[in-house]
Amino acid sequence: MKDYTIAVLGCGVMGTAVASAILKAKFDPYPIRIIGCTNSVGTNDLLKSQLKHEIFEYSYGSESNTKAVSEADIIILGCKPYMYQAIYDEIKSGLTGKQLVISLLAGTTISELTIFSSYVAKVMTNTPARFGCGTAAISFSKEAEAEYEDLVMKLIGTVGEAFKIPEKNMDAATALVGSGPAFCLLMMEALIDGGVRMGLPFEVAKLSAAKVMEGTARMVLETNDHPAVLKSKVCTPGGTTIAGLLKMEDAGIRSGIARGVEEAAIVSASFAKKK
Repeated sequence: MKDYTIAVLGCGVMGTAVASAILKAKFDPYPIRIIGCTNSVGTNDLLKSQLKHEIFEYSYGSESNTKAVSEADIIILGCKPYMYQAIYDEIKSGLTGKQLVISLLAGTTISELTIFSSYVAKVMTNTPARFGCGTAAISFSKEAEAEYEDLVMKLIGTVGEAFKIPEKNMDAATALVGSGPAFCLLMMEALIDGGVRMGLPFEVAKLSAAKVMEGTARMVLETNDHPAVLKSKVCTPGGTTIAGLLKMEDAGIRSGIARGVEEAAIVSASFAKKK
């Protein structure tokens, strides 16, 4: 695909994050236009303040959005999951049936999304995508996999790290990748609270907690060691770290986090069953 145009339908948190990541990246073939489509004045104004780039355009309202879709080769669905049918009804006259559809919607299946096109890539990413340090899991329809896999991996790879998985694993990816930042932020908040409780100024505790989590993640990725191996290297016999870890284990921290991922995956799977 060359000289292609992307229409982003629904420029909320995730739609804007992915569009921002694409605009900041350099890859070939690069889009010649990205059109951000919104249906509210507030969202349109916010988008104008957040995304400014020579190839980025703004579209507001159903008629303008339908026109944007008719001119697009790729459609990124960034709306709320329950809105996809209403959006389809609104812009269907602009669909050609041959456009590549990249969905960011949790709990919506590839089969459901084929009302837009048979070329569907289902993506689960997260909010750090906006800063180029996100994660994305991708599943494809057979048609999209055969025709557009390389292009989708390039486009979505701009968020940070992208990998291909079977659609049956997407609920687990939704829990770990999509909800994971909130789980990490809860842990970071707890680390900050602990630091403040023991006398650190808030700003010092916040910076320390953020850098500890960032550095630890980098260490896991760079060494490729199991986290348990790296953890054991920090635990001096009779020291502070093992004492703190045992206290956390007493509170069920490990199982609480794992069960949180499990519950998020269960809820993701339930979305499809409710339709």
